[in-house]
Amino acid sequence: METHADITEQRPRSMRRMTRSRTAQALTAREWVTVGAAAGILGGILMAIPLIIWDWVKTTHLALELPMGVTAWVFGLNHFSHVTYRPGPIVIGLAFLALYWIASGLAFTGLADRLYGITRLGPALVAGAAWAFVNFMFFWYMLLPIARDGAPLRVTPLAPLQFVAPNWVWILAWTIFGLAVGVAYAVLRPGAPATADQLGNGRG
Repeated sequence: METHADITEQRPRSMRRMTRSRTAQALTAREWVTVGAAAGILGGILMAIPLIIWDWVKTTHLALELPMGVTAWVFGLNHFSHVTYRPGPIVIGLAFLALYWIASGLAFTGLADRLYGITRLGPALVAGAAWAFVNFMFFWYMLLPIARDGAPLRVTPLAPLQFVAPNWVWILAWTIFGLAVGVAYAVLRPGAPATADQLGNGRG
């Protein structure tokens, strides 16, 4: 029969075991960068697909208007075209997109791992859905208005005929981005190693 002293002695051991388990599950700095960057890039690639497809099927648009639009939003509408591809703006735009995707993936991974302790696919998918909403709101209402009210990335009174895609395509793209980042985080995240106590209990 356990005494009160035995019970109180076991509680700190249990708490120490839980603490070590959580510490083992947390990503290292290198894993955070690797998982976050990869999740962001994968999410960004999938995000670009509906935008590219919509532009590709439209005879008045070009498939690679997304990177050109990013460059034109930063440096001026003369870097954007519905008629001809411009290699310089495409390369620069891809670089800007990659930086944003990586930064977003790192932020999501940091929050999911350190703040919320998410390790499974289900919760990561829910967090990804929330992350899609956060990214869309930030992009649409805080980032785009900084220059030319978002032209030529979205339809604006300033340049009503110069836009990459209509609003519904952007909403779909950001939804895909958030969900893809959440799934990629859960899939790419290394499994938690077994603790010393767990190994010892397994031997017993």
